[in-house]
Amino acid sequence: MSITIEEAKSGADLTEILDLPLRLHAADPGYVAPLRPLVLRRLDPRNPFFRDAQLRLFRARRGRETVGTISLLLDGRHDRHSGERAAFFGFFECERDPEAARALFGAVSERALALGATSLRGPRNVTRVEDIGLLVEGYGSRPPMLAGHHPPYYRELVEAEGFSKRYDMLAYDTPLVDAAGRRRELPEALRRKADAVSLPGLEVRRVAVHRLSRDMEIAHAVFTEAYRGVPEVVPMSRAEFVNLGRAFVALASPRLLQIATVRGEPAAFAACFPELNEAFAAARGRLLPLGWARVLGALRRVRTASFKLIGVVPAFRSTGLHALLVRHVVDGLFAAGYERLEASLIHEDNAAMRHIVESAGCVPYRRYRVYERPLGGNR
Repeated sequence: MSITIEEAKSGADLTEILDLPLRLHAADPGYVAPLRPLVLRRLDPRNPFFRDAQLRLFRARRGRETVGTISLLLDGRHDRHSGERAAFFGFFECERDPEAARALFGAVSERALALGATSLRGPRNVTRVEDIGLLVEGYGSRPPMLAGHHPPYYRELVEAEGFSKRYDMLAYDTPLVDAAGRRRELPEALRRKADAVSLPGLEVRRVAVHRLSRDMEIAHAVFTEAYRGVPEVVPMSRAEFVNLGRAFVALASPRLLQIATVRGEPAAFAACFPELNEAFAAARGRLLPLGWARVLGALRRVRTASFKLIGVVPAFRSTGLHALLVRHVVDGLFAAGYERLEASLIHEDNAAMRHIVESAGCVPYRRYRVYERPLGGNR
């Protein structure tokens, strides 16, 4: 029976697309179903990201059964920032069915080419900082929040369609306690750097709920400057940054969110959150009727913290300020009872960020790959 490709046009179509991975990965202990309300929030046309981006969702059907899904994303901000005309595929889920995969990639390639794109890149679902890349190492572990989980045969399906590596993203982790449950100290070199910080007018403090709007402005200013030269990172608007972060800030302990200013000007920030996938796993993707209760109960048992962002503006990168922020965050982790620190996802060519997490004792435990293939006559 042949494959047909259909674009999602209704809420029922979207539901069927989002339900497919629940069926495909039901027996995989490493898979954590994303909470449906959070996925729908990202896909909401009112998401500030879509002021300058277009997303289309497709499914492959064999007869009446959905056997694969994919999305096509055009990101205007990315194209203006990079000078490229790239299209991105995401939401890629597929049975072990090369014909279905070929039809999915053929459909999005044809549409992307018609819209003027010169290459197809991915996986990337929506923004650049969530659900990026295809898992290629670390299948036996559970994914960190804002990252996916894919069976090994997905790699075979993608590479069989002519995609090759563009870059990898790494997830790191380290235990915070030893086998006896005692606190593991930070590496001596990092402690020395933290102790040596001497910046007149420096203030390091927790994010404060009563001034959250101002603190998010500071974090956004730091993020924009600190990540300006990082490969593949496109500056976010303030509205997009706030929209992405607000839901997670609400679930984080303020002691894990650190802001640094020098004479009142933004200098650095660090954002660490409870590893929400440890709690989301209990909901199995749905909050109703009992998902909320399961998540809330599981949140109290989360013992992993996820270090998502740390940024230092260029003027203060050689001062050891990053080490001081790491120490403040780790002190907060111990006080809150966490036992493991996870840090993800980090571009393999981001030497500065890799140095920070590796100097804190972290080692890679998962690797995600972003693929690319040219469109048109260059394929």
